Amino acid sequence: MEFDNIETVKRAVEIDAGISIVPQGTVTQEVSKQTLASVQIDDADFFRPLAAIYKKSKVLSPAMRQFISILKEASAKDTH
Repeated sequence: MEFDNIETVKRAVEIDAGISIVPQGTVTQEVSKQTLASVQIDDADFFRPLAAIYKKSKVLSPAMRQFISILKEASAKDTH
């Protein structure tokens, strides 16, 4: 299954519709309430693609341009 947000994923797991890999910080409450169980996965690197979007016609502030530049530099380093 594919869902558009983590809350929906957690609800699906709670009704026994499967398992999921999610960021640990997103299940703190459910684990403390014992509605979900958490398993630590060691020796694994996970990649979650993210994107920054902005309106093409918008004039970007210097801070926004710098932020996009930093993201592009970081992305270029990760691909090497």
